[in-house]
Parts: sequence; structure tokens; C-alpha cells
Amino acid sequence: MTAEVAILNKSGLALAADSAITSGKDGVRKIYNSANKLFSLSRNHSVGVMVYGAASFMEVPWGVIIKAYRDYLGERTFDYLPHYVDDFLDFLRKDDRFRKPEIEEIIVYRSFSDLLKRIVRETEEELAPDEEPVRSTQLLMKKVQHQLDTFKQQQDWLDLEFPSFRESFMSVIREVREEVILHETADDFDEMLCELAFETVKSDYFSLGSTGLVFTGYGEQEIFPHLVNYRLEGFINGQLKYKELNDKEISYTSDDKAGTAAVLPFGQREMVDSFMYGIEPAIADTIFSIVREVLDDYPQQMKRYLNIDLTDEQVNAQKELGKDIYDSIQTAVSEYQQANYIEPLLGIVRSLPKEELAEMAEALINLTSFKRRLSRVTESVGPPIDVAVITKGDGFIWMKRKHYIDAEINAYD
Repeated sequence: MTAEVAILNKSGLALAADSAITSGKDGVRKIYNSANKLFSLSRNHSVGVMVYGAASFMEVPWGVIIKAYRDYLGERTFDYLPHYVDDFLDFLRKDDRFRKPEIEEIIVYRSFSDLLKRIVRETEEELAPDEEPVRSTQLLMKKVQHQLDTFKQQQDWLDLEFPSFRESFMSVIREVREEVILHETADDFDEMLCELAFETVKSDYFSLGSTGLVFTGYGEQEIFPHLVNYRLEGFINGQLKYKELNDKEISYTSDDKAGTAAVLPFGQREMVDSFMYGIEPAIADTIFSIVREVLDDYPQQMKRYLNIDLTDEQVNAQKELGKDIYDSIQTAVSEYQQANYIEPLLGIVRSLPKEELAEMAEALINLTSFKRRLSRVTESVGPPIDVAVITKGDGFIWMKRKHYIDAEINAYD
């Protein structure tokens, strides 16, 4: 996992990324603190790139890809930052080194395995320990069919044909089924699973092994910093699967929707969100979940404690009232956070010089790393922390950077 942050105001932007990378599979995991996740596009461009999630794309390390793109880009420049992303995606499509058909099997395996594991886990949670295998199979098939119907109602993300997909990846589907489903299944179940895998990879579903890609900085015509965030899965039947997650521009005035300052976390973001919103997201989700359960159960509690029998119409009215109350609570909390946490913090960020933007970015990643170190979870965020600042006049400047090269022993005579 990864913790990264970008902090933007009119003066420029600061980027910070940790160096931890997790290697291995379930049961055997190693953490290395040597990964590069923050890159300068080149000396000729005021653009930085951060990656989070998977450390490679189509089994090629991101550092190799970004450095290859530098050569492809050369001295060309673009007026607006999103054009760099468009050019980068075009570079991925054109370069055959990133489009190996045998690697596509890994992409399909990863996407389908993630989904099927979740479905099997949900099935097991609903079954009693001594439940008959037949009942388990029936419930699993029901859940697979439900997920299949859900995907079919969604807009296609890729233009794929089922016959060619089946021919290319049926062996992968069977491999996943054998690893994830431990009991016997019907002979025609593989066909259903293949159809589910097909709908999965061509839908807006991105696996845990996909990569987040952040381009940020300035186009030639932009005077304020700009950030765009994409999610990339890989190539499937020759088509690149990706989607845009965020497009953030710094504006002239704070009245504009874009705003004049921003703090944007990526990867493991719980500590940055806690800093921004005044409460850890997991706690907020738990509180709102309890409130919803209480409101949904309110008609039953009235019957239990007041011995009042409500008609179906009255129960529905109570549930509608509960939904309105829940929405009102959410709105009130959101408005309180905006007024007492977010706006005051962004008000300070708006006026920070670039040096303090860098200090703030580094501190937020340090905070995340410290929290992970004191918890029982894997320390998947760790130092050293790379920090950079990008401004319109100075371009990309490293403030802190780890390096495997010793300058003294590599100096030329």
C-alpha cells in the first residue's frame, strides 16, 4: 500500500510519497522501504507524476514506464495538463512492450479473482457451519447470477466480444474457480463464471491490483496548478482499461467551485481525512451505520415498548421519516465539518509559501506512517518520504529524495 498527498494553492503545489512496498501473497508478505512513487516528468516540464496501488503496469515497473515516456515526450509541451495524460495514455497504447497478450491473462485473473473471492466470502457468511454443500452451491450460484445481472445493467467500459474473450481466457476462469471455490460445482457453472468474468472486465470494475496515476503541475498556458487522477487496470484483448477519478484546478477566487487551495490524499488516506474532517472515516461510517439501524428499527421498537400495532402504511411512513432524519443528520454533520474544519484549514493553506506546503505534505505522510506503526496492521506506509514542489517559475524541485546512487563512488574522474 501507499500514502501520498498533494497540496495545492495559487503559489504552487507540494507532493509527498512514502517508500513502502508490499511484496508476496497471503501469509508470506515482506515490506521494503525502497519504492519510488514520485517522479519528475523531465527537466523541461513543470509536471510531476505519482503512482499508488500496483507497483507495475502489465508487469513492467512504473519507474521504467515513466522514464521511457520521457524519451517519447522529448521537448514537446502541451498547453494544459490533461493533454499530458492523453499523450501518456496514447504512448501506452502505441508501445508494444506494454501490450503482451500473455500478460493480459494476469489482468483477467486479478480482476475476476478479486470479485469471486468477495462473492464466496459473502456466501460463507450467510451459511451455517454445518450447512449442506448443495445449499452452499445454490446460494453461490444465486449470488453470481445477481452480480451478473447487475453488471449487465451498467454501461460497458470496454468494447469486447464474448466469443473471443471466452477463447482467450476460459482457462484462466477455470483456474480461478479451482482456487477460490473448494466444493464441487455443476458442469455448466464454468460458463456462468466466464460470463461473469467477461462482464467484470468490461465494466467499471477495477481490481485491488490496479494502479492509481496522478499527473500534476502546469501546462504552458496554466498559471495555477492543476491535478488529474486516473485509475489504470491494463490491456484486455488489446484495449486499455482506465478511468478518470479526479480533475482538480486551482481557481482565481475561493467563490469558484474549484477553490484556491486543496489537500488531496491518495492510497491510504485515513489520517489525512481525519486531519481534514475532524474524525476518522471508519468511525464516522460506524456512527452513521448505527444511526441508520436505529431509525430503520424504530417501528419495531414502538411495537415492542409501546405495544402499538402499526399498519403497513404507517410503517412505510415511519421509514420515510427515518430516511429524512438520517439525511438531515448527514447534512448537518457535513456542514459542521465544512465550517469548522475544512474551510479554516484551506484558509491557511491558501496563504502558505511553497516551503511550508512541502513541510505540511511531509508531515501528513509521517502522521500516516506513525499511525500504521502503532497499530496492529501491516506497516505498509513507511519512510523515507520523497517530497517535491512544483511552481510555474521554477518547475519541479526536489525537497527530499532518497537515492540508491552514492555520488562519491560514482563520480567521474
